[in-house]
Amino acid sequence: MRSHRIDAPRTPRDSSTRQRPESARHGIAAPDPRHHTPGSIIELQRGAGNRVVGQFLLGRKPVAGEPVAAAAPVVQRLAYGLDKPASQNTYVAQAVKLWQTQPGMSLSDFAETLLKTIAVEMKANGVPFFEWKLGSSAGAAGIFDSQAWKVMVNESKFSSSKTAKVLKDLTLPEVTEVVGTLYHESRHTDQDVLIIRTLLDQKKTAAQIFASTKIRKDVINKVAATKYKDALDADQIAHAGRMFDVMYGAHKELLDFLMHHSAAFDGLSALAEPNSTPSAAAAHLKTFATWQSGVLQPKLKQLTAMKSPTPVETALLTRLQSIDTELTSLGTAWRKVGGVKKPAAADVDDVRQSAADARDAITDAYVKLEGEQDAFRVEAQVKTAFGQKTAKP
Repeated sequence: MRSHRIDAPRTPRDSSTRQRPESARHGIAAPDPRHHTPGSIIELQRGAGNRVVGQFLLGRKPVAGEPVAAAAPVVQRLAYGLDKPASQNTYVAQAVKLWQTQPGMSLSDFAETLLKTIAVEMKANGVPFFEWKLGSSAGAAGIFDSQAWKVMVNESKFSSSKTAKVLKDLTLPEVTEVVGTLYHESRHTDQDVLIIRTLLDQKKTAAQIFASTKIRKDVINKVAATKYKDALDADQIAHAGRMFDVMYGAHKELLDFLMHHSAAFDGLSALAEPNSTPSAAAAHLKTFATWQSGVLQPKLKQLTAMKSPTPVETALLTRLQSIDTELTSLGTAWRKVGGVKKPAAADVDDVRQSAADARDAITDAYVKLEGEQDAFRVEAQVKTAFGQKTAKP
């Protein structure tokens, strides 16, 4: 699955499920990781924790109880799909109307209505299929599964309260998060259509596209049969290429790991907590060590040996080097604690701090992957608009 989104509480995606685990490419400076609220990558992207990741991307510490409303980076390419102001305005207007006039609406009906609004916009923007599924099986509030071609929504994750059933049970920050989550995950549908169109323009066959992405064949064929009003411009094509590289192509190593080993990332996040039990992280740290030696370090050698890396590849190398450095430090700290009956308190503290540093290096690299940056940027725009329209005078 390909998931596009990290929440530092939200989760990343696998190559078929995109969770919003979901923009460095636009020049956003990240804050000091030690000021970053800990959380799971998978929860980072899939769940209600997107707010923290958005703040991480926007370079400012979150304020408790504050709806996210921050200036989004400027993107030069022609807006496509849900990035278009008209689509965002329609969606936000519907969300505001429901919030202000339908306090008794069930959370599932709220999500369903907003997704139907998005579906209309998707169709108008040339997306041949847009599907979703409500339920409680997803591990977060929302993810996009590109193999199933569905936005998976778990309304039970819309609130920290286990008794929340209807719209009025949500706080304003919670409903803002839901509004952003649904739009973020839906944006990944846009992104895949753009990737498919780019590959088709390169004369790739539907079978070749399926082999490299595992996106549903009927979706690929439908995109191939659709006549689009506007040809893709150079910036859109470059954007699609960068997304393909980190989702399905030459540089998918980080996303693949996070998608297939989300439990390890969650274990790392848990270890970083002040009162964590180090022994509980043993298996997860072994998973990281295996990936570091078998995948990450060979990748670093490959990137370092490149004679003419692109700016994106240079930035990726820097972030992956940071992950390698922090995982090495964590391994050193762990050797003083792992298997020790009564480790020194100072050594345990060192392990927790090293785990936090590693978690933050991974989160920083994840949220700055092309597709996630784009999805978080679009999400931030609708959250800002929703916040402005629901603010008390």
